[in-house]
Amino acid sequence: MARIALLLGWFLAGCLPGAHAAERESTLQPFALGDIFVAATVMDDPDDDHRGTGRILQFDADLRPKGVLWIPQTTHKIGGLTFAPDGVLWGFAPQSWQVIEVNPAGELLPLRSFGTHTFNNVAFAPDGSLYLAEHLQGDKLKISFNTTVFAYMPGTRRIGNGHIYRFSSDGRMLAQFDNETHGGVAGIHGASNTVLEDNGRRMIYFSETGNRLMQYDLSERRQLPDLAVYDGTNGQPQTMLLFLSQMPDRRLLLATGSSLLLVDPDSGALQQEIALGTSGWAAVAPAIGGEHVLIGNFFTGEFVRLRLNDGKIVARSSINEQRSLSGIAQYPGK
Repeated sequence: MARIALLLGWFLAGCLPGAHAAERESTLQPFALGDIFVAATVMDDPDDDHRGTGRILQFDADLRPKGVLWIPQTTHKIGGLTFAPDGVLWGFAPQSWQVIEVNPAGELLPLRSFGTHTFNNVAFAPDGSLYLAEHLQGDKLKISFNTTVFAYMPGTRRIGNGHIYRFSSDGRMLAQFDNETHGGVAGIHGASNTVLEDNGRRMIYFSETGNRLMQYDLSERRQLPDLAVYDGTNGQPQTMLLFLSQMPDRRLLLATGSSLLLVDPDSGALQQEIALGTSGWAAVAPAIGGEHVLIGNFFTGEFVRLRLNDGKIVARSSINEQRSLSGIAQYPGK
């Protein structure tokens, strides 16, 4: 009965994958404290594993379906969900160079572009400026294990530079930083996730599927020594990095696909490692209260609330879409 009730809830919300276009009515509700939002693009192009209809799903604090936002203006997978200080939900469609903003009333704001860059994340500086970073780098239009074709930035033969950029709140570019990147397994990834530290002076970041947790001094415009390298030496596990977020107490959250790492943001010391049992766990965000985290599985579409002190999963749900879940965030209030 519980399964039937869940599916009925998904149907009434218009959230079932493959729903007919006529049934794709947005039902997003005004944000309530603790609501959970999941990037859940409908992967409805069989010839392109990154192309699909943009969609963000809304759940209540107990992971029950609550609403859906359809974003037909985007063309490819969306992700990078995070909340701005004013309560606006941000997301990104990097392959179509679009930035998504949804206000706390549940209204989709006009999509913006901060230039033809594959921005996939944002960090909000204390002075009100924005730091955006390019997810992709290099000149490869295709890689062997994806069917999608990337796009060159206009006037170039590059899909991106992997750089960090500073913008004013109204979208004017203020600075570009020549930061290092790792490239990841395929050599295409730039500054895939970022955390802003030291009152806006230091950026912590990595290249997706790489093993270097890098840092850059924004005030001095210089690369700093890696915060950590996950190569099996110096007390660090041997693993790749897939997603980066931060706890309210400043600890870094790193999703590796099969585990969750909690890391000191100053020393890079590994403070806790939680094995997740299966692979595909590639999105993570803190839950309200500081005792739990939310983790999403890219392969299966499942997402869970996990208790940090013992690594126990205390709640589960799903977007019912495979190879889609690319971001998760919980509304902390304004």
